[in-house]
Amino acid sequence: MLLEPITRTMIKIGLIVLCAYNVTVAQSQQVTMEIVMVFDVPYVGPINRQQKIIFGPNMRHSVETTKAERFYARMFVNESKGKIIDNNSNNYWKYDIEDKEYWAVPFEKALYKKDTTSTDDDDPVEDISRTEKNDIIIFGKQSNKWVTTFTSAKGNRLILEEWSVSELPALRLADSLNRALELKLGKPDSIITPIGKGFSSMMIRIRDAPYILDQIPGEIIKASIKSYKKDEKEPNFSMGIKITRLDSETLNMNNFRVPKEYISIKK
Repeated sequence: MLLEPITRTMIKIGLIVLCAYNVTVAQSQQVTMEIVMVFDVPYVGPINRQQKIIFGPNMRHSVETTKAERFYARMFVNESKGKIIDNNSNNYWKYDIEDKEYWAVPFEKALYKKDTTSTDDDDPVEDISRTEKNDIIIFGKQSNKWVTTFTSAKGNRLILEEWSVSELPALRLADSLNRALELKLGKPDSIITPIGKGFSSMMIRIRDAPYILDQIPGEIIKASIKSYKKDEKEPNFSMGIKITRLDSETLNMNNFRVPKEYISIKK
């Protein structure tokens, strides 16, 4: 039976109101996410990075502290810095946490620029396999551990371990806010890295894999990457990443401003 005209009109009005409500909610919210990353790089050793990102409507504020464990690497790696991009006012600031100094950056430097780096691969992926099992509790949710193995034509392996949980509304909002900002900055939607969707699906696209595995369901909030040369038992590179904090809250514009005690300098 066809809907009566008045019923169809009310449905349209309802959908418009719902969409407007969702946009309003996103415009009045911010998401704070904290991430811990650990790298183990040959000749450099372990590097620890803590990152805090606040996502707002057309704004992003990121703070990161990087520390190397080995003495000789600290001179080149250790730093604490912040970056604020505000597309609403076309402002871009960077600051040094240790020196308590900040400086304005020309806004065009925040805009997307196409990567012209060659992506030619002389060791293409020949095989992909994946396993899944129930694992630890994360953010109060049962997680599934996914292990995806990429094997190249030369026998080298890349092993990705990813822990997924059911959908987290705050992470979906962070992804939505980040995507909207990246689009405003001119980045094509097809190459925007989704938040909470893991590395393996992205690697499959980047490495031109021979076939596609299904997207891992839910949110990826913990992962590790290990790279092995053929027949080697120890990785020649490893990286771990974990989301340690995820909060959605009312927008506070003070979170998108340089701290008042910092001194302005020119660079």
